[in-house]
Amino acid sequence: MANQQHVELIKKGVEGWNAWREANPTEAVDLSESDLRGANLSKANLKDANLQGAKLQFANLSGANLQNANLNQARMQEVNLNGAQLQGAQVKGCNLMESSLMQANMENADLQGCQFNEDVEFHQANLKGTNLVEASGLSIGQIKAAQYDANTKLPEYLSDDTDDEDFLNSFL
Repeated sequence: MANQQHVELIKKGVEGWNAWREANPTEAVDLSESDLRGANLSKANLKDANLQGAKLQFANLSGANLQNANLNQARMQEVNLNGAQLQGAQVKGCNLMESSLMQANMENADLQGCQFNEDVEFHQANLKGTNLVEASGLSIGQIKAAQYDANTKLPEYLSDDTDDEDFLNSFL
C-alpha cells in the first residue's frame, strides 16, 4: 500500500516533489495502488519508485524519470510517456492502449504481457533490449517506427515478420 505522505506530496506538484526527492535521495518511494489518474507528472523524478497497481490513466508522464521503477499491473491507458526514461523499468501486464511512447527510452525494460493497440505511438522510442514477450496488439509498423536491436524480445506473432534478414539488418 502506498505511503500516504508520498501520495499527498506528489499531488501537490512536480516542482515540490522533485525538490523533496533531491533532498531525500535514499528514501524508498511507494506510490503503489495510488490514484494518480489525470495527474500532471511531467518531468517527475520517479526513479526506483514503486508504482505497482497505480491508477495512471490519462496522466502526463512526459519526460519523467521512471528508471528501474516498478509499474507492474499499473493502469496506463492514454498515458503520455513521450520522452520518459524507463530504462530497466518493470511494466509487466499493463494496459497501454491509446498511450504515446514517442522518444521514450525503454532500454532493457520489461513490458511482458502488456496490451497495446494501433493508436500507441512508438516514433523514435528506444526498445533496445526490451522484453515484449506475450504483449498483444503490436504491429510491425510500430516496431519499425522505434529503435530496437537483436536483444529486443518481440511477441511470437511478430517473429515471422522479423525473421527476414533484410528487416533485421536495417536495425543493426
